[in-house]
Amino acid sequence: MPGMKTLGVLVALLMAVTACGDNHATGPDAPDAFVLPCSDDDLVTSLQAIPGITSVSRESCGPGVLGAAACFVIDFPQPVDHRAPDSPTFTQRLRLAHRSCTAPMVVADWGYASFGFFDNELSALYETNTLWIEHRFQGESIPSSFDWQWTALTIENGATDMHRIVSAFHALYAGRWLVTGASKGGITALYYKYFFPDDVDGAVPYVAPASRERIDPVYQARLDAELPNPCAQRIRDLQIESLTTRRAALVQKIHDELGGGFENYYLEVLAGGLDWGFWQARGLQACSDVPPAAATDDQVWNFIYYVNGGPHPAVDEVMSGSALVYEWLTEQGFALQVGAHVAPLLQDPDAMATMEQRFVQMNPTVPLPPFDGSVTAAVRTWTRDEAEDVVLVYGQFDPWTGGALDEPTRTTSARYFVPGANHSAAITDLPEAERAAALAHVSRMLDQQPTGSLPRARQAASETAARLDAKLRQVTRASSVVVR
Repeated sequence: MPGMKTLGVLVALLMAVTACGDNHATGPDAPDAFVLPCSDDDLVTSLQAIPGITSVSRESCGPGVLGAAACFVIDFPQPVDHRAPDSPTFTQRLRLAHRSCTAPMVVADWGYASFGFFDNELSALYETNTLWIEHRFQGESIPSSFDWQWTALTIENGATDMHRIVSAFHALYAGRWLVTGASKGGITALYYKYFFPDDVDGAVPYVAPASRERIDPVYQARLDAELPNPCAQRIRDLQIESLTTRRAALVQKIHDELGGGFENYYLEVLAGGLDWGFWQARGLQACSDVPPAAATDDQVWNFIYYVNGGPHPAVDEVMSGSALVYEWLTEQGFALQVGAHVAPLLQDPDAMATMEQRFVQMNPTVPLPPFDGSVTAAVRTWTRDEAEDVVLVYGQFDPWTGGALDEPTRTTSARYFVPGANHSAAITDLPEAERAAALAHVSRMLDQQPTGSLPRARQAASETAARLDAKLRQVTRASSVVVR
């Protein structure tokens, strides 16, 4: 380790580099990149030498990280608004799983509050380090109430958060870098790669939805047109039955099991979005679980409960839930999730409320600007025409695939649809030839062949999908994201 004076000079120089939020040439191959000593035996000291880090603590990796690794929780201050030189700051929470100073790094901002230490299929298959970034204004990465600025919840600010973090960590991890993420984290990875294409060596976004409007109807149109029958039709019929001929019996079931006061609301929320929830989280392999027309009311209720995981809203930070909705309503857009076959059957005013109405009800003093989808539209065009080293992965029957980006035209990029898959689509589930082609792209980006086993990677993919599904359910309920 260098002397304190030498280290101080390195820190000062690196701070000057990482402070430049508009500098795109700070990747591992940048000629002016600085290097700090990385010690596998004393990583705390190595991490503490990174400029900007204010806290490093070692924690148990838990069962989500496969094999040997050292895990750390790290605090990294960020400007609330990167566009404002005098912006107040907030502390962004990072989680690092370290395997080796020389291993590649897989980095992601998953779009939500942190869901712990874990491997995804890429880090398991290539035995990389991972750096998971908690999204701004989520979980523990929130400003004080005095410094909270709604207008700072922009796509570009989120991308710049990642840029400052990755630029700082490049000083310690000089190997190849890959950005990834799934769902909201998938599109977040693309936003980051769009704004800072030279920061990392490649991007693998999973099930990344790029919405076209504040509430985009294309998702529902695709859901109606492309999902397989008779399974999809039976689910639609079940929704209609639940809201008509079975309504009274199901309302009574909810009253008996969950208490009174919100029975119609719960029923309409759960039954109204049943098809979406089924195809997002359960999928083709669960078609045999769909109750037939002759099923009892108990069987129907148990199925609805099973698909939705229960109607009770999860306990979550109200401001963080509203922050997610603000991002969707202002720039990122969301999906129309209740189809035309059930929308006329909804009666409860709360169940019929739009996302915008819910946000205004929860935050009556917050100005909500008109929707501006220009960044996502630009990312759509860039991904199709210009993006290098991007591999897109979607599930064939995932309702969020209605927001899939166009197939990239550059030969270093590609798009794959996992046959029959839902929102948990993974490269390891592709047919053999396509899997080999996708992994050839990843291997080129990381400059190494896979060293982990395929079963190990599949296990990590399955566990990552479960974590993401649990988070999606939590934020959806906490944010009351049910739209007509």
